[in-house]
Amino acid sequence: MLSSSRQLLLTGLAVFALAGAVQSDAQQRLKDLSAADQAALDNLSAQRRAEERKGDNQRRTARQIAQEVEALRQQIIDISKKQGTGEQRSAIYRAKLETLNQQETDITRRLSAERAKQARLLSALQIYSRNPPPALFVTPRKANDAVMAAIIMRAITPELQKRTQVLVQQNSRLVNLRRQAALQNEALFISENDISEQRSEIERLIQQKMALEDQLLGQADQMDARAAELKAREARLRGDTPLKGLLGLSASDTARLQAPAVGEVVRAFGQVEGNGPASRGISYAVLPGSQVTAPAEGEVEFAGPVESYGQVVILNIGHNYRVVITGIGRIYVDVGKTVGRHEPLGRMPNLSDKKTTLYMELRRGEDPINPTTPLQLSAN
Repeated sequence: MLSSSRQLLLTGLAVFALAGAVQSDAQQRLKDLSAADQAALDNLSAQRRAEERKGDNQRRTARQIAQEVEALRQQIIDISKKQGTGEQRSAIYRAKLETLNQQETDITRRLSAERAKQARLLSALQIYSRNPPPALFVTPRKANDAVMAAIIMRAITPELQKRTQVLVQQNSRLVNLRRQAALQNEALFISENDISEQRSEIERLIQQKMALEDQLLGQADQMDARAAELKAREARLRGDTPLKGLLGLSASDTARLQAPAVGEVVRAFGQVEGNGPASRGISYAVLPGSQVTAPAEGEVEFAGPVESYGQVVILNIGHNYRVVITGIGRIYVDVGKTVGRHEPLGRMPNLSDKKTTLYMELRRGEDPINPTTPLQLSAN
């Protein structure tokens, strides 16, 4: 135990001494910076600031386009609402048309029955009028019957004509209503076609604007990378060499998850906030529109929206490990695709200039594991 403590103390002293030496060397170099080196440093600083301004401008333009895309999506929602209202109206008209068809069928049946009765009566009257029996050969009973029949027919005929006229008018009214309903249905059909064309056009505009947004954000990423490179060159020119670069990387770093985006950790694994449960993963505060990359090589098991979680990507990285990433604004990968370490998975939401939250969780089986710990890649 004493030997271990002594070794730890010596290691700490060595690191402290090395850091002090680096700082002393940096200060010495800063003092001895020549005029040419100072001019080169000023030039690098100016280039870095220019790249940073360009990157900021590109991100602002991309954010405006993202807001335009959101407005177009709202137009699609409004169009869908109108289309739903039109479909409801169309259903009402179809129901009315069906009712009219039933009424017309019923009236047609009644008209046919009345016409059949009238046809029989008219046939009898016609025969009677063309072949009346001779008066001398008609018995009193038959003559009375004939007179009674004629009287009855005279009384019935106007009533039958009146009823027939009513039925004809009803049938004419139903035909007109049916024609109007058909015209309204046709108007609805035309309106629905117009709505469908409008929706297709808006969706095409959304795809174009999303492609432009990706292009601008990609250019902003490149400018940020150039700015970071220039910043590193400035540091080297000043003599400010990072301590981590002097000490080297641990071999176990290759078995660790890398951060899925450039950002600040705002909630660590196991951290408790208020009375809530401990965090099962790590939360990062990330700039809007930032690129989200794969923390390790793996296969995409899921990519899409999940209720209350937004867009989610699940990577199977082998050895029973899975990485769950939520908070993405737009996903670039599909299920079944194999992605490499640091390969783009998507981008953060880009509708606000405030930082957004990206969450990463590492699971082994169903158990959450601290994403910062080395992975046991030798285990089955």
